[in-house]
Amino acid sequence: MTTISEVEFCVLNGAHLKKMATVEEIASAVGIDPATIAAVLEAAATSGLVMEMEGKHLLLPEGTGVVQDYYRTAYQAIRNNASVVAWYDRFEVLNEQFIKQVSDWQSTDSDERVQGRLMKTVERFLKKLEEILQDIPRYRNYLRRFADSIALVDGGKRDYVCKPTIDSIHNIWFEFHEDILSVLGRPRDT
Repeated sequence: MTTISEVEFCVLNGAHLKKMATVEEIASAVGIDPATIAAVLEAAATSGLVMEMEGKHLLLPEGTGVVQDYYRTAYQAIRNNASVVAWYDRFEVLNEQFIKQVSDWQSTDSDERVQGRLMKTVERFLKKLEEILQDIPRYRNYLRRFADSIALVDGGKRDYVCKPTIDSIHNIWFEFHEDILSVLGRPRDT
């Protein structure tokens, strides 16, 4: 097993959650300067953990294993923390609402009322997310990313609701969900 630092984990996990990402995209997602991201990715490529293709980085199976090992080790206590597990169960209720509202928003050609309900669900989630920041401080990056995308949506840039190629609210939510499932050691159901 390869042992990695917290910074290396954040970089590799950023690549893992984003699937294929540039240095800048990972830096923006994890809140670490691009020079550090580039250095970690270069070392990871040399070690066979990451592959670079046309400026985008893909975590290889061995890299995914290293990230998952870090989750298992670093978050073992949280996996047994009843308050965090209960928090996650409450999140799943919001997650179901969010998924339905995104689907409704897409099927109604971006109806403003549906978008308003969706944004209220996201705002409720952000208040709930603050409850577990003491347990998982790196989740502040999700608060920042959501705030940035919400501001863009509020400014009329509707692509930031769920366009798959940008840091849209839907993409951030999806990454967060995958992240919290890994923290808790739970598989994704769908």
